[in-house]
Amino acid sequence: MHHAIHRHAHKNRAKSTLLQLFDRSAYLMGAVTVAVNVPQLITVWTSRDVSGVSLVSWIGFFLGSCFWLCYGLLHREKPIITVNAALIAVQGFIVLGIFRHSVSL
Repeated sequence: MHHAIHRHAHKNRAKSTLLQLFDRSAYLMGAVTVAVNVPQLITVWTSRDVSGVSLVSWIGFFLGSCFWLCYGLLHREKPIITVNAALIAVQGFIVLGIFRHSVSL
């Protein structure tokens, strides 16, 4: 019986360590996720050439981020809330830029 309890405690510690590692990495990976969207944002707004940019894809990314923000709010998960709020801002400006620069004025 003692061995079973010890094995269970060790297993819980290992899960706890892995969970802590993921928790600590969440904000870093979230920042990377947002950062990889920024070059597209800069390109859309500086070059104003949106011919190679997919509006459907960016609207899809934007809507996906809206979903995950709602999920994070419902579950009170700060990393999910923080990352998706930032993604909504960046992706929203990309979508806005595509609309703005694809219309001939």
